[in-house]
Amino acid sequence: MATNLFVLPRLGESIHQQDLGIYYILNHHTGRVRSLIQLARENVHWYLMQLQPIADGLDYRWSVMSRENDCALKAATDRQIAHYFSKAEYAEPSGAWQVMRNADFGFAKFTPIEAPHEVSYAILTFDGEEMKAPVRLHKAPAEWLEEDSETDILQLEFA
Repeated sequence: MATNLFVLPRLGESIHQQDLGIYYILNHHTGRVRSLIQLARENVHWYLMQLQPIADGLDYRWSVMSRENDCALKAATDRQIAHYFSKAEYAEPSGAWQVMRNADFGFAKFTPIEAPHEVSYAILTFDGEEMKAPVRLHKAPAEWLEEDSETDILQLEFA
C-alpha cells in the first residue's frame, strides 16, 4: 500500500456545502474549457451534473451524470478509498481523499498534508469497483456565476 494515503476522515477536509457549485475540466494543451460539471445537492442527496447541448445545439441543459438508476452520490468507505488510491501513481503529494460516487461517476476532494499544495478536486469514472484515471476539476470563479458578469458561462469557448 502506498505511504501517501490517509483514509482517516479527520485528516482530510470532508466534502461540504462550500464545495457545491460549478467546476470545469481544462484542456491543458489548448487552455480551453472542455466540460462543465456541477456538484449539486437537493435535500440530503448529492448529484453530479454535466452541461450538455440539447437537440438544436443552441441551448444547453444540466444532465445528471449516471448510466444507472442510482443518480445520487454516496460516500465511499475508507476501504474503497484505499482501494482506489493506494497505487504508485498517487504517491505524491501526500494527503487525504474524500470520495462520493454512484455506480459510474464520482466526485473526489484531495486535502494535501503539507503546503504549498492546495485542496484539489477530481471527477472519477468507474467500471464496476475499479476506478479509471481521475480527471482534475477546477472550481469556476465566482464571477462566472454572477448575473451581471461579462463572462456568460454558456459563451465560454469549449475545446
